[in-house]
Amino acid sequence: MKKILKILSLLLSIFIIFPSYAGVYDDWPDEAICTWLEQRPNHKGYLEENKKRDLNCFEREDFSPRDYVYEPLKMYM
Repeated sequence: MKKILKILSLLLSIFIIFPSYAGVYDDWPDEAICTWLEQRPNHKGYLEENKKRDLNCFEREDFSPRDYVYEPLKMYM
């Protein structure tokens, strides 16, 4: 009985210590990834998800990327 209890506690600790990790965009539908790529065509995460899912968002007829210019905020305190 003690042996079974030790094995169960070991398995429980393994499941707690090593949780599974899902990607940030795994729950997003394909259309959402392409829509966000239109907004920010150079975003690393969206580009990786596009490649991972083999979406080819840039080759779609309805795809029209926005002209995005990054301007950092100049805040002084």
